[in-house]
Amino acid sequence: MHSLVLDNNVLTDMVEGRRSANTDYLENLLRSKPLELNPVMAMLEQRQKFGGASQALHDFAELLGQRFGAWAAKQNAGYFDRLLEDGKPELAQNIALLSGYLPAILYIYHQPGSAESKLEWLSGLIQAVDLPFLQLPFYLAALLFLVKEQPALFRNKVIRKVKSDTKLMASLEEQKKAVLNLAHDVMLPAVAIFPAGVEGTIVFPYIATRDYLLQDFLGEIRCRAVVAIPGGRANGAWELNPTGHIHARLGEVVARCLPKRAGPGTVAEQSVRRANLRAFSDSYLAKCLLLKKQPGTLE
Repeated sequence: MHSLVLDNNVLTDMVEGRRSANTDYLENLLRSKPLELNPVMAMLEQRQKFGGASQALHDFAELLGQRFGAWAAKQNAGYFDRLLEDGKPELAQNIALLSGYLPAILYIYHQPGSAESKLEWLSGLIQAVDLPFLQLPFYLAALLFLVKEQPALFRNKVIRKVKSDTKLMASLEEQKKAVLNLAHDVMLPAVAIFPAGVEGTIVFPYIATRDYLLQDFLGEIRCRAVVAIPGGRANGAWELNPTGHIHARLGEVVARCLPKRAGPGTVAEQSVRRANLRAFSDSYLAKCLLLKKQPGTLE
């Protein structure tokens, strides 16, 4: 099965009637292909930081009725609203996990050195502190470091987005918020794959996003295999896209430095690693703040 997963910006555009050409394109795509429209992750993200999320859900249900004649969504909006509210804590936990490397990535990004040396540095930190091994954040680090080292390879829109997303903030709370926003923006592939409720069937997403960094990131990676895990979730085995810039310029160093384990470890080991990740993340948030205060620090 395949679904068209909306990010928060695209969902907001549809509900508020902005960028109508994009919405028309998505409507034509949905009418011509066997795709399910999936706004769930965007709606869950809205609930982390938007007080009007419930009303936005009802507005979206109205839109589905008007454009597709799918009035069942409006009839079931109240029930779906409650389900989304129940799902907020799990999304927050997932984003906290996926964002755990980001403060260290930002800190290393602002240091001198080649993209290769920075990936080696990050890999050494991850393994030395006994952290969860997360593929997508490591690949994202490779992309950020490569954009900084070889900007001519990328669109100007991507370069500007990277500069914005890697900007160091003046306070700890601002830096935490920026890290979580970045995680929401670019970790969507990790949370967009899920079981279909039918044994042996997985839903594979096409992602609709206006985020230029996520657009390029999606072009740099691919999901080689998917495994269903307890709780109605799924894990993907990610790898570099052979046609991407990371594979061409940093493929060898990524293959050498990407942390790997033979197995997931015991429940107790996983718990220790998650605790280590929280402490690791907090320590590098503090380091980013100190780096920001240093004279001459680049943004």
